[in-house]
Amino acid sequence: MNFCPNCGARSNGAAFCVQCGTALKQENQPKPVIADQVNTFPDTKVFPDTIPTPVFNAFPVTSAPMYTALPLTAVGTPVVGAVAGVAPNKADTVKGNSGPGLCLVKKGDKHQLRFRFAPNLKSGESVPALLGGVHDGMAIGREYLEEKRHEEWRYTESALGPGAGVQLKLERGEFLKLQDSDLVLDVAFWKMAEGTPVNFVGGNGERTYLKDGRKDGRSWVVNNDGTISPKMYRGLVLGAAVPIKATELAGCWNCCCFPCGAACFNISPESDDVYQECGLALWFFVIPIPYGKKRKRKSAKQFVNRDDASDVSHFENSNKFFFPPGCPGCGGRC
Repeated sequence: MNFCPNCGARSNGAAFCVQCGTALKQENQPKPVIADQVNTFPDTKVFPDTIPTPVFNAFPVTSAPMYTALPLTAVGTPVVGAVAGVAPNKADTVKGNSGPGLCLVKKGDKHQLRFRFAPNLKSGESVPALLGGVHDGMAIGREYLEEKRHEEWRYTESALGPGAGVQLKLERGEFLKLQDSDLVLDVAFWKMAEGTPVNFVGGNGERTYLKDGRKDGRSWVVNNDGTISPKMYRGLVLGAAVPIKATELAGCWNCCCFPCGAACFNISPESDDVYQECGLALWFFVIPIPYGKKRKRKSAKQFVNRDDASDVSHFENSNKFFFPPGCPGCGGRC
């Protein structure tokens, strides 16, 4: 309904008052109430003022992983308590001959060994011979369980492999001694050169420590970078005696050994571990004797005659022979 604000007349539908011509205004009418929308419970709100936030029982998000990992130890970092505990069973340190043994290499060589617990070893603790760096996961062990003999000396050859390592301790400031045997680390025949094997050797009582003589081949120093050097030859360090492949030895060789004689021979590989050797030997430098034999791998750098276990060729590297003391000589590629 419209009404005239001037004279108060009312009219339905008209825009102007029929009595005075004034523009009509519309009256405010109450809105119709729909029965379904009537709140029959005046003390209760039909809709809440706020909608509560749902609560979920979720796992908390944290910045730290929810597991416990073993610490990664950098080579050369002391590890407090890491070497404590029971030493491994002696039999568990046997690695067999499938892996390399120890030898001397030039400092900085890719096959040099870095000891995980070098600072602990240097301070006189008994530590497991676990390796770090590129050899992480490997350990120094023994090739076999028993002790062999050479003249007055007892010895066990070294070997590298995964698993438990032998326990080593720096005794008297220079001897690296096995904690489960009276054996110390020794450079074979004290030949301070690359490729010379390093094994565990012992004598009777104090002879192990050479109390009455020189100690060059058994005297060691632990370097700050985790390597270990012969005390008098710091340019050399302990390394892995990576096997020489027979295929690397192919070609012509000669050798001379006093007083046995000389020989010139050719090596023809059949595989990485077997080769044929044929040549001419001058027995006592006079008697010519042609010969042929087949050799198989005995160790990383040794090949033995298949028909004579005492006939062993020792290679310092793929270009040079290694002769033990008592059999002075030289040999190499032609």
